[in-house]
Amino acid sequence: MELQIQHQELAPIQANLEQIKGYVQGVVAKYQNAAYTDEQMKLAKADRADLKRLKEDIDVKRKQVKSAWNAPYLEFESQIKAITALIDQPVALIDGQIKDWEERRKKARYNALETVFNKWNPFGPLLEFEKVVDAEMLKMSTTDSKATTLLTRKLEKITGEMAQLESVVDPAFRTECVAHYTQTLNLAEAILHEKNLKAQKAKQDAVLGTVEPLPIPTQPLQEAQAEIEDIFADMPLADPAQRPETRRFIITGTAAKVNELQRHAAQLGLKMREVF
Repeated sequence: MELQIQHQELAPIQANLEQIKGYVQGVVAKYQNAAYTDEQMKLAKADRADLKRLKEDIDVKRKQVKSAWNAPYLEFESQIKAITALIDQPVALIDGQIKDWEERRKKARYNALETVFNKWNPFGPLLEFEKVVDAEMLKMSTTDSKATTLLTRKLEKITGEMAQLESVVDPAFRTECVAHYTQTLNLAEAILHEKNLKAQKAKQDAVLGTVEPLPIPTQPLQEAQAEIEDIFADMPLADPAQRPETRRFIITGTAAKVNELQRHAAQLGLKMREVF
């Protein structure tokens, strides 16, 4: 079944256009080189009003013809839209079911890929599945096998880049660079991150000074221990439980979790400062 139009040929509109055109040309010819003095501005305004009125009179007829010309089409269009609206309801019903199916398929695909990721992932919590999965893997046009292949290839790439990163960065900054890579999965940025860390450390060393290692005692250990015991023999020893200790840790986590750790340490009376 198809819509058949029985009649749509439209005859040319009959009007005395040539006569009106000649009349207008004659009128405007009088104003082609019009020049008014300051004293004639009242006349200039009257002439302008006459020309605008002439144009408006002609344009009113044009609008009348357009309205009459469009009337059959507007009626036809209204009836067509009423018919096509009947189709919209079942389309919406079917569309909702298709979208629900696609969402369930997408979730099932996501869970299946996450299972593959959890079996492969040797980096533990450092590498999150959400950082690895992408839109192409979850597309309905992508088959399950192709999605698994895309994930496997990406994981292989990450493994290779991780190994490359660990081989080129300074061991002192390796943990931070690896953590940066697992967040961005951008090898170039992770390598550049090492340079930034070195620059920050150099700036800190310039302000605080570098930590020099303690000299190795040349005298025998027993003699050195005896000297220490003599120095502190008359001094009361502090309670071992109250002695302050300094330890160095490398913390890896989100900025929010690290900030929370710092706040908790402050509540316990611990002093923490960031070092590079």
